[in-house]
Amino acid sequence: MKTLLILLLSISLSNVAYANEVYITQSGDDLDVNISQDGRNNTITKNIWTVPYDWEGDDNTFDLRQKNTRNNSSDSNYQGFHIDGNNNTVRVGQGYADYGTLATAATQEWDTDNHEGGNNTAMVDIHGDNNILNIGQRNGSLGNFNGHDVTAYIYGDDNTARTVQVHDGAKDLTLTLNGDDHTLYVEQRNTGAHNATINLTNGTDPYSFSLSQNSTTAQNYSMTGTCYTSGGSSVSVTQGD
Repeated sequence: MKTLLILLLSISLSNVAYANEVYITQSGDDLDVNISQDGRNNTITKNIWTVPYDWEGDDNTFDLRQKNTRNNSSDSNYQGFHIDGNNNTVRVGQGYADYGTLATAATQEWDTDNHEGGNNTAMVDIHGDNNILNIGQRNGSLGNFNGHDVTAYIYGDDNTARTVQVHDGAKDLTLTLNGDDHTLYVEQRNTGAHNATINLTNGTDPYSFSLSQNSTTAQNYSMTGTCYTSGGSSVSVTQGD
């Protein structure tokens, strides 16, 4: 059964003119899922914010890559998924994506060409412990730029989230983490308005939050943090041009 699931979920689509759409429902442990979409108007989605979960299980790895193959403001990349489980690693790349390194996360670098108009949207809902979420959204350098949008909810303990939104176009992020011992890193840079809304709640263990916004245009963030530990939590915010 495990082998069958891996075969079904190891999907690669390239150079398809329109509407690359992948809809997934899976249940199981120790799966490696690798999906790459090249074309226009790419979609990876199923039951956003609803039960049953799209992906349910432990110790799974999801590598999800999307890029548009032309520089057109009407094209888009969309990913949305609902995960229940522990010790999962989810790596999302939309457009020209480069994750770099996060100390407690796997290192992953993905490159595409620079004919990328943006219009990237990722919606994520994760329930469980010890999960890693990496989201990279990046445009090319040839104009016709739409923005980036991430909405993520993570419930559980000891989870790590890293989001990087770069190059031109507006960058919007809404992220909610509820639980203990979370590590969160957010980076927004290059032209276009930057907006980040962060909601953090912990129980007995602290969280660590780092935000970097770098642009010559507007930079805005709103953070609500509830910390119940006597030693407090770690918060770092850097803004500049």
